[in-house]
Amino acid sequence: MKAAFDVLKERQIITVVMTRDSVCAGDDCDAPHEKSASTYSFLDPSVFAQAISNSYLPSISGSGHSWTCLLNGTKIAIIGTKDVRSLVRITPFAETNRVHFNYHSASG
Repeated sequence: MKAAFDVLKERQIITVVMTRDSVCAGDDCDAPHEKSASTYSFLDPSVFAQAISNSYLPSISGSGHSWTCLLNGTKIAIIGTKDVRSLVRITPFAETNRVHFNYHSASG
């Protein structure tokens, strides 16, 4: 466990401004749901996407829906109901980092 902590401690902490799509009409009143967060600059896109989405994305009942995580305009990961899948090899951090989550509802 100590080795994993040492790796995280060495990584630079970055600030990310996040926005997301609304998931229903009642959710629109607070759109675009902007929130700032600080996190370690994980190099793995799926780990980064999961870390910043955990306390940000709303809970949605059911299964089959997903979110596309865009970092600075680049699609980096798909967050599903059971897993997170990387779409790029390296997380494209910039001097200023903005993340947007596109919502994809479950297909009937």
